[in-house]
Amino acid sequence: MPYMQDISRDNPGAFVFLIDQSMSMNKPFTFAPNGKPVRRAVFVANAVNKTLEELIGRCMRDDGVRDYFEVGIIGYGRTGRTTFCWEDGLAGRRMVPISEVAKNARVEQQEIDVEVRGEVMKETVTLSKWVRPAAYDSTPMKAAILLAHATLEEWIYRHPTSFPPIVINITDGMANDVDSDGELLDAARRLTSLKTSDGNVMLFNCHIESSEKQPIVFPKSSVQLPPDPYAKLLFEMSSEMSDRQRAVICELFDRELSKTPSMRGMAYNADAVALVKLLDIGTRQALTMPGESEVEGESAEGDAPPPMDDDDWAD
Repeated sequence: MPYMQDISRDNPGAFVFLIDQSMSMNKPFTFAPNGKPVRRAVFVANAVNKTLEELIGRCMRDDGVRDYFEVGIIGYGRTGRTTFCWEDGLAGRRMVPISEVAKNARVEQQEIDVEVRGEVMKETVTLSKWVRPAAYDSTPMKAAILLAHATLEEWIYRHPTSFPPIVINITDGMANDVDSDGELLDAARRLTSLKTSDGNVMLFNCHIESSEKQPIVFPKSSVQLPPDPYAKLLFEMSSEMSDRQRAVICELFDRELSKTPSMRGMAYNADAVALVKLLDIGTRQALTMPGESEVEGESAEGDAPPPMDDDDWAD
């Protein structure tokens, strides 16, 4: 059965985040506890930063952060300028071991609004950041997928027996560097055709939306989607979830596993809660893999972190 390889330092996992940085990411997405709007670019950047912090926590052992994962972050918002968006000490890097991600965090003290018993209060927190909010002009999604493909092709050559890489694409619009939907779908399918001995690359797609429309998360069929060609395209681009992921998703969303034989890794018209859950499930393999060696303590498995709080990510 695929998607069963233990994640360890000898067989690390890989995550690549594709972040839409087009001009529309300046639009409001959600609201902070004080009622102020939070831009899409800000929320997504903070969500990814929080996810990286969670991954580092999962890899923390007595001797420091162990390299159970390598991570890449690709920003796309400028035609011809799709690139990895690491900064400072990681500038120019592609896939980075999680221990180096930890060492190169920008640690900031920030005053945030939190709601306590219905009252908004100020609280000073320490935040680790790697991704800055950005919103430029275009949506070269195909270029981002092609860059992920080239990067992971090389990564798989170095790690042929590892758990397959996971790619999480977060966008609020349609690609404008293609002439047809088929062109984008072909790029996505080329990406997910890459594979290790344990299975194919997995692609999650999250279309974020700030309207009152009901989010559609992890659909089991395209019939669940609205009659929107873009929704159908995202569904076709997204990977089928593994049995382990399906079990986790059914538990979190109160779905009956026996009646959910399949589902895709996508969210359409996602609100802030849906985005957080997709990121959580997309990276949860670190928690669900069986232990590699109880004697040496090499596995990335550990106690699950507390539920993510969306308010922690409002800027």
